Amino acid sequence: MNVRGSHRFAAPRAGVFDAIRDPRTLLAVIPGCQAVEEIGPGEYEGRIALRLPGAAGSYRTHVRLVDVEPPERAGLEGEVEGAMGSIAGRADLVLREAHGGTVMDYEGRATIQGPLARLDSRFAERLAGSLIDQGLEALASRLATEGAT
Repeated sequence: MNVRGSHRFAAPRAGVFDAIRDPRTLLAVIPGCQAVEEIGPGEYEGRIALRLPGAAGSYRTHVRLVDVEPPERAGLEGEVEGAMGSIAGRADLVLREAHGGTVMDYEGRATIQGPLARLDSRFAERLAGSLIDQGLEALASRLATEGAT
């Protein structure tokens, strides 16, 4: 499975970079996130519940930041595991300043195993893209609210 895209934030690049490393922010913006905790520098564990066709269930997550160059770029490597299967992959994020805000370009690759692997690959990519879009919209809203206070 491959996903890529970009998202614009009306926030400074350093603020966006800090937000993607803050467990409280991640808990608030990741769709279905029930728990997230930093277990070491740049390493997180959590739990996500999804109620989506073909992917419903509770999943344990483990993510670590790699290849970090604040505030320009970071890689995320991780696994998601549950009764419906597992997903392991990597995403690369590039943050660039643009017209008083920040644009995040992202590209991710993942391997799906177990019952989840039976999902049509295009459906799985659309589903992942939808979840990413929801999370980035929530992050943009949170950053806008924090910037307004």
